Amino acid sequence: MDMNGREPYHETTALIALSGVFLGFGALCALLNIADIVWRKGWNSMMWIMIVVYPINAAYMGPLTLYLYWKYGRPSKPPKKGEDEEKGMQHDRAQMDHGNMPHSSNDEGNDHHTMHSPNDHRVPDLEKHHHDSHAGANSSPESTQHATRGMDHSTLADHAGHNMKEDSEGHHMHHHMDPSRPMWATVLIGVSHCGAGCVLGDLVGEWLIYGTGATINNHDIWPMLLVDYAFALLFGIVFQYFSIAPMGGEYGVKTLWRAAKADVLSLTGFEIGLFGWMVAFQVGIWGYRLEMTTWTYWWMMQVGMMVGFVTAVPVNWWLIGKGIKEPCA
Repeated sequence: MDMNGREPYHETTALIALSGVFLGFGALCALLNIADIVWRKGWNSMMWIMIVVYPINAAYMGPLTLYLYWKYGRPSKPPKKGEDEEKGMQHDRAQMDHGNMPHSSNDEGNDHHTMHSPNDHRVPDLEKHHHDSHAGANSSPESTQHATRGMDHSTLADHAGHNMKEDSEGHHMHHHMDPSRPMWATVLIGVSHCGAGCVLGDLVGEWLIYGTGATINNHDIWPMLLVDYAFALLFGIVFQYFSIAPMGGEYGVKTLWRAAKADVLSLTGFEIGLFGWMVAFQVGIWGYRLEMTTWTYWWMMQVGMMVGFVTAVPVNWWLIGKGIKEPCA
């Protein structure tokens, strides 16, 4: 019996079973996500924050999160033993077919077995090539052309990509968005970031209020909403920070402020849906009688997170479209 003399709601067996099915299905999706990341050694190629984001979201969004992961976030399969060496040999053969001999210490001085001039030492970066191409009498047009051909295509691409990374304000924005990925997928992955922060915030906040017995007007749902939001905001900003900082290579207060600007609106959009459903089921359906320690309560929370995911989509679409929020990896 609570402070107002009401008996707590006693779940029926059918309701417990139904709650268990949905919660168990979410847990299974999360475990499948984790198992695939471990099997593919995702920590070698995935942004580490996404290793946390995908499984958390799979626990309540289930198949949708698994689809986003499999289609847009799944790491490549780790090569089998010996595959790296074979790929290296294939790369060398491809270079030979195009007239570029593999670089080694044995052929640096062997002019008869290379297609390049004696001055061609496979310029390591564009800075050296730029210097050589303006060296005046020491460099002929022919040697400059050979040096350019001898450069790694990856070096050219990396340097060009570096110059394209920063906009007029020094920010790293839209270049992170995969042009082959549709906008709707980019938005849903962006929502997943704030969704993961909300889930962790709710877990911490709910149990904190339960443990302390805090109430407002003799009900615990009202302090839960306040504490849940505070923790969700904390986790959400952290998640967003460790998403945009590694992509842009910028760590510190400036990036933290950018993360906060993006995540406050995004997370608030998520919590509008979640909190609205919490009030609906706890106040409207069960009249404050559904206890937090029941299976049904956490099934309702799972449903609320789905609703929150939906209400966060328009805000994230606007934030990403305006360049306020980074397109997440």
